[in-house]
Amino acid sequence: MTMHSVYQRVNNLSAFLSTCLFTLAALITATTFVLQPTSEVASKGNSLAVEHGVIQQRRVGYYGRVHDTVDLNFNVTADLSPIFHWNTKQLFVYITADYDHDSAAKGGRKIIDNRVVIWDRIIRDKESAKLNLVKQRAKYPLRDYSKSWDNALPAHYTLHYDVMPYVGILTSGTAGQTTNPVKFPNKKGKSKTW
Repeated sequence: MTMHSVYQRVNNLSAFLSTCLFTLAALITATTFVLQPTSEVASKGNSLAVEHGVIQQRRVGYYGRVHDTVDLNFNVTADLSPIFHWNTKQLFVYITADYDHDSAAKGGRKIIDNRVVIWDRIIRDKESAKLNLVKQRAKYPLRDYSKSWDNALPAHYTLHYDVMPYVGILTSGTAGQTTNPVKFPNKKGKSKTW
Protein backbone atom coordinates (compact mmCIF):
# COMPACT_ATOMS: atom_id res chain seq x y z
CA MET A 1 0.00 0.00 0.00
CA THR A 2 1.45 3.34 -1.03
CA MET A 3 0.62 6.70 0.42
CA HIS A 4 0.15 9.77 -1.69
CA SER A 5 2.98 12.23 -1.62
CA VAL A 6 2.61 15.78 -0.33
CA TYR A 7 2.76 17.12 -3.90
CA GLN A 8 -0.12 14.90 -5.00
CA ARG A 9 -2.22 16.03 -2.06
CA VAL A 10 -1.50 19.71 -2.75
CA ASN A 11 -2.32 19.15 -6.43
CA ASN A 12 -5.64 17.47 -5.58
CA LEU A 13 -6.56 20.22 -3.13
CA SER A 14 -5.70 23.05 -5.56
CA ALA A 15 -7.62 21.34 -8.39
CA PHE A 16 -10.68 20.96 -6.13
CA LEU A 17 -10.52 24.61 -4.97
CA SER A 18 -10.07 25.99 -8.48
CA THR A 19 -13.05 23.91 -9.67
CA CYS A 20 -15.14 25.33 -6.81
CA LEU A 21 -14.08 28.91 -7.62
CA PHE A 22 -14.81 28.44 -11.32
CA THR A 23 -18.26 27.02 -10.54
CA LEU A 24 -18.99 29.92 -8.18
CA ALA A 25 -17.90 32.48 -10.82
CA ALA A 26 -20.11 30.75 -13.43
CA LEU A 27 -23.12 30.91 -11.06
CA ILE A 28 -22.49 34.60 -10.33
CA THR A 29 -22.27 35.29 -14.08
CA ALA A 30 -25.56 33.47 -14.62
CA THR A 31 -27.28 35.68 -12.01
CA THR A 32 -26.41 38.83 -14.02
CA PHE A 33 -28.95 37.69 -16.62
CA VAL A 34 -31.62 37.26 -13.95
CA LEU A 35 -30.88 40.52 -12.10
CA GLN A 36 -30.79 42.73 -15.22
CA PRO A 37 -33.07 45.75 -14.82
CA THR A 38 -35.77 46.20 -17.41
CA SER A 39 -35.92 49.49 -19.31
CA GLU A 40 -39.19 50.36 -17.50
CA VAL A 41 -37.50 50.13 -14.09
CA ALA A 42 -34.45 52.09 -15.24
CA SER A 43 -36.42 54.91 -16.89
CA LYS A 44 -39.32 55.23 -14.44
CA GLY A 45 -39.69 58.87 -13.38
CA ASN A 46 -36.53 60.03 -15.17
CA SER A 47 -36.45 63.20 -17.27
CA LEU A 48 -33.96 64.80 -19.65
CA ALA A 49 -34.24 68.32 -21.10
CA VAL A 50 -31.67 70.06 -23.33
CA GLU A 51 -31.23 73.73 -24.22
CA HIS A 52 -28.95 74.85 -27.04
CA GLY A 53 -27.03 78.07 -26.76
CA VAL A 54 -25.14 79.53 -29.70
CA ILE A 55 -22.94 78.08 -32.42
CA GLN A 56 -19.34 79.23 -32.08
CA GLN A 57 -16.35 78.74 -34.33
CA ARG A 58 -13.48 77.17 -32.42
CA ARG A 59 -10.09 75.81 -33.28
CA VAL A 60 -10.05 72.23 -32.06
CA GLY A 61 -7.71 69.29 -32.36
CA TYR A 62 -4.01 68.98 -32.93
CA TYR A 63 -3.92 70.92 -36.20
CA GLY A 64 -6.24 73.69 -35.00
CA ARG A 65 -8.89 73.32 -37.68
CA VAL A 66 -11.88 75.61 -37.32
CA HIS A 67 -15.17 73.84 -36.49
CA ASP A 68 -18.61 75.10 -35.55
CA THR A 69 -19.34 73.89 -32.01
CA VAL A 70 -22.63 74.07 -30.15
CA ASP A 71 -22.79 75.18 -26.53
CA LEU A 72 -25.59 73.51 -24.62
CA ASN A 73 -26.96 73.00 -21.14
CA PHE A 74 -29.15 70.16 -19.93
CA ASN A 75 -31.28 69.15 -16.96
CA VAL A 76 -31.35 65.54 -15.76
CA THR A 77 -33.49 63.99 -13.06
CA ALA A 78 -32.85 60.26 -12.77
CA ASP A 79 -32.92 57.59 -10.09
CA LEU A 80 -30.59 54.79 -11.15
CA SER A 81 -30.42 53.12 -7.72
CA PRO A 82 -32.72 50.19 -8.76
CA ILE A 83 -29.96 49.12 -11.15
CA PHE A 84 -27.56 48.48 -8.26
CA HIS A 85 -27.45 45.01 -6.71
CA TRP A 86 -24.83 42.92 -4.93
CA ASN A 87 -22.85 42.22 -8.15
CA THR A 88 -22.78 45.82 -9.43
CA LYS A 89 -19.34 47.38 -9.16
CA GLN A 90 -20.17 50.69 -10.83
CA LEU A 91 -22.31 52.39 -13.48
CA PHE A 92 -21.00 54.37 -16.42
CA VAL A 93 -23.67 56.95 -17.26
CA TYR A 94 -23.55 59.11 -20.39
CA ILE A 95 -25.72 61.35 -22.57
CA THR A 96 -25.63 61.12 -26.36
CA ALA A 97 -26.93 63.42 -29.09
CA ASP A 98 -28.39 61.46 -32.04
CA TYR A 99 -28.98 63.45 -35.22
CA ASP A 100 -28.90 63.25 -39.00
CA HIS A 101 -26.83 65.54 -41.18
CA ASP A 102 -28.46 66.22 -44.54
CA SER A 103 -25.66 66.79 -47.02
CA ALA A 104 -27.96 66.23 -50.01
CA ALA A 105 -28.25 70.01 -50.34
CA LYS A 106 -24.58 70.13 -51.36
CA GLY A 107 -24.95 67.33 -53.90
CA GLY A 108 -23.84 64.63 -51.50
CA ARG A 109 -25.73 61.81 -49.86
CA LYS A 110 -27.65 61.84 -46.61
CA ILE A 111 -25.48 60.75 -43.69
CA ILE A 112 -27.50 59.05 -40.97
CA ASP A 113 -27.02 57.98 -37.39
CA ASN A 114 -24.56 60.48 -35.96
CA ARG A 115 -24.09 59.82 -32.26
CA VAL A 116 -21.99 62.13 -30.10
CA VAL A 117 -21.32 61.78 -26.36
CA ILE A 118 -21.74 65.15 -24.64
CA TRP A 119 -21.45 64.18 -20.95
CA ASP A 120 -20.48 61.19 -18.81
CA ARG A 121 -20.01 60.14 -15.19
CA ILE A 122 -18.96 57.06 -13.22
CA ILE A 123 -21.30 56.18 -10.34
CA ARG A 124 -19.72 53.88 -7.76
CA ASP A 125 -22.46 53.45 -5.14
CA LYS A 126 -26.22 53.37 -4.72
CA GLU A 127 -26.34 56.69 -2.85
CA SER A 128 -24.73 58.55 -5.76
CA ALA A 129 -27.11 56.99 -8.30
CA LYS A 130 -29.77 59.68 -7.85
CA LEU A 131 -28.96 62.37 -10.41
CA ASN A 132 -30.46 65.85 -10.16
CA LEU A 133 -28.49 68.10 -12.48
CA VAL A 134 -29.80 71.57 -13.32
CA LYS A 135 -28.25 73.78 -16.03
CA GLN A 136 -25.35 71.33 -16.37
CA ARG A 137 -22.96 72.31 -19.12
CA ALA A 138 -21.89 69.71 -21.68
CA LYS A 139 -18.58 68.10 -20.78
CA TYR A 140 -17.51 67.56 -24.40
CA PRO A 141 -17.97 69.99 -27.29
CA LEU A 142 -20.71 69.12 -29.74
CA ARG A 143 -19.17 69.36 -33.19
CA ASP A 144 -19.91 67.71 -36.51
CA TYR A 145 -17.50 66.09 -38.95
CA SER A 146 -18.59 68.51 -41.69
CA LYS A 147 -17.33 71.49 -39.63
CA SER A 148 -20.74 73.21 -39.95
CA TRP A 149 -24.25 72.81 -38.50
CA ASP A 150 -26.02 74.36 -41.51
CA ASN A 151 -27.77 71.14 -42.66
CA ALA A 152 -28.05 69.34 -39.32
CA LEU A 153 -31.49 68.00 -38.48
CA PRO A 154 -32.90 68.24 -34.91
CA ALA A 155 -31.27 65.97 -32.34
CA HIS A 156 -32.66 63.45 -29.85
CA TYR A 157 -30.77 63.24 -26.55
CA THR A 158 -30.63 59.97 -24.61
CA LEU A 159 -29.36 59.05 -21.14
CA HIS A 160 -27.52 55.69 -21.34
CA TYR A 161 -25.93 53.48 -18.69
CA ASP A 162 -23.46 50.60 -18.69
CA VAL A 163 -23.49 48.21 -15.70
CA MET A 164 -20.02 46.99 -14.79
CA PRO A 165 -20.31 43.91 -12.54
CA TYR A 166 -17.70 42.40 -10.24
CA VAL A 167 -18.05 39.11 -12.14
CA GLY A 168 -20.02 38.65 -15.34
CA ILE A 169 -20.82 40.42 -18.56
CA LEU A 170 -21.13 44.15 -19.16
CA THR A 171 -24.78 45.13 -19.71
CA SER A 172 -26.23 48.41 -20.93
CA GLY A 173 -29.52 50.22 -21.36
CA THR A 174 -31.23 53.59 -21.60
CA ALA A 175 -32.63 55.54 -18.67
CA GLY A 176 -34.35 58.46 -20.40
CA GLN A 177 -34.73 60.47 -23.58
CA THR A 178 -35.90 63.90 -24.67
CA THR A 179 -39.58 63.78 -25.62
CA ASN A 180 -39.19 65.90 -28.76
CA PRO A 181 -36.18 66.50 -31.01
CA VAL A 182 -34.24 69.66 -30.21
CA LYS A 183 -33.32 72.00 -33.09
CA PHE A 184 -29.82 73.35 -33.40
CA PRO A 185 -29.53 77.14 -33.14
CA ASN A 186 -28.84 79.18 -36.26
CA LYS A 187 -27.30 82.18 -34.51
CA LYS A 188 -23.54 82.32 -34.27
CA GLY A 189 -21.52 83.70 -31.40
CA LYS A 190 -17.94 84.91 -31.05
CA SER A 191 -15.02 82.68 -32.01
CA LYS A 192 -13.09 80.92 -29.27
CA THR A 193 -9.84 79.00 -29.18
CA TRP A 194 -9.43 75.94 -26.97
